[in-house]
Amino acid sequence: MSTTAVTPNPDKIERETPDSLLAGYFGRNGAAEFLDVSTRTIDDAIRTGELEAFRVGRRVLIRRDSLIEFAERVSA
Repeated sequence: MSTTAVTPNPDKIERETPDSLLAGYFGRNGAAEFLDVSTRTIDDAIRTGELEAFRVGRRVLIRRDSLIEFAERVSA
């Protein structure tokens, strides 16, 4: 994992589903857009345990709080 600064970009947030039950959660693409990184970076962080994620059916979901914590750890 590179040491490039990662910061959330609130201007790029788009909820991936209108379902209010998933408010505060992102799929892989939404998480990558939120942090302004590639989906590969998100996948690598999930695989190595640096970013907490879980599956709901075929979808991989990541909490917004987990993304912010990840960004703070990587940027520090």
